[in-house]
Amino acid sequence: MLSVLSFLRRRRHHCYQLRLLHDRQSSTAASTLRTPLSHPTYFVWSPNTSLGKTLVSTGLAFSSLIGRSAPSKFVYLKPVQTGFPSDSDSLYLFNKLSSLSLLHKPHSPLLSSHQILQSSFPAANSLSSSLIRRSPDVSAPSGHPNSASGMVDLSFYKENRVLGDESEGNFVSELVSRTIFAYEEAVSPHLAAKRESAAVQDSVVVEMVERCLRAGLEGESEDREVLCLVETAGGVASPGPSGSLQCDLYRPLRLPAILVGDGRLGGISATISAYESLKLRGYDVAAVVFEDRGLVNEVPIMCYLRNRVPVLVLPQIPQDPADDLMQWFDDSRSVFNSLRDIMQSAYAERMHALLHMPKKAKEKFWWPFTQHGLVPEEGVTLIDSRCGENFSVFKGANDKSMTQLFDACASWWTQGPDATLQLVPEGKKFLASAALHPFPKL
Repeated sequence: MLSVLSFLRRRRHHCYQLRLLHDRQSSTAASTLRTPLSHPTYFVWSPNTSLGKTLVSTGLAFSSLIGRSAPSKFVYLKPVQTGFPSDSDSLYLFNKLSSLSLLHKPHSPLLSSHQILQSSFPAANSLSSSLIRRSPDVSAPSGHPNSASGMVDLSFYKENRVLGDESEGNFVSELVSRTIFAYEEAVSPHLAAKRESAAVQDSVVVEMVERCLRAGLEGESEDREVLCLVETAGGVASPGPSGSLQCDLYRPLRLPAILVGDGRLGGISATISAYESLKLRGYDVAAVVFEDRGLVNEVPIMCYLRNRVPVLVLPQIPQDPADDLMQWFDDSRSVFNSLRDIMQSAYAERMHALLHMPKKAKEKFWWPFTQHGLVPEEGVTLIDSRCGENFSVFKGANDKSMTQLFDACASWWTQGPDATLQLVPEGKKFLASAALHPFPKL
């Protein structure tokens, strides 16, 4: 009897792995992503879990929304949450900012909203059966059948309003805090997805992030100050729901990064490894942020980075579970203000380079079989990066977004035999190993 159960267990595991492989390969198809760049948008990464990513996100929301003279907006996305509902980073940020806004009355009225889009059935049942309705693919992008099987639409929404010092007019500051996919068990997303029978394809996760960013920025004037954060789960190389490393999963978006470093013993190596993992995949790291643990880990990190990336240090977080961290956020406010300024400056530099590159290209480049005088600046295709089989192409001043364009000019040598070789870790490892070890052992 035991051998039969063992066989069935192994067979079930094998079938699950085959489904994940199919999902990953399906996610490499040409995408219609249009990543908005109208306002600063960043990923928040860390070398490992429990290093303070959510505290940094909350601090940036505090800096952006409270104490500012002009109304502003802050969009926070948590694509994948495990340990739900007892652990919810988007709810923590929502609740903490509500408390901070009562303690520090904002200049403008503040409207805060919190939403959970989809969760596994176990997570939904733990929350409240009255809040959910069965709808497996309610928010899944079109063209992906059964892309979020095992997930339900929670229809969970919470709102809070705080009056500001200036109550006249219709101008308000706004917080949008969202979790996209939630799992009950507090384990790695790939394990939670397997145990709760709620696997989600990579392409669905990425497209849902893009949709939520577009929804958060829809109708916003470029004159209004808006900051968007997408906080990842666990570490840089932690698996997503399909098993793909998150640094590979989110690569099609190529949003710039804030890296929350590890101030503990052993954190120097972990932080450098996380930084290099991001850089090797083409991410731009705008800043590194540490919690002060008394080990001065930031000094060797600054030496390693040679001052090319700003390194900021936050006060040590109180260890008392009863501490509501209100005083800590007050003490850290100047650091968060500096970090916000760094992020806005990096965004402005990137947009200036992108917007002026077509003119510079016309002055510097020679294109064969082309009457250069007849090519308008808007006719220049500006390629920001390449991922898988697609180029990320910048759309100019009118749109300010990155779209995916199939790399039709590539040869079989640069394109690879199929899309899987372009994206999956096995393909990257094979190519990297071939480049580093050109002569096989005899």
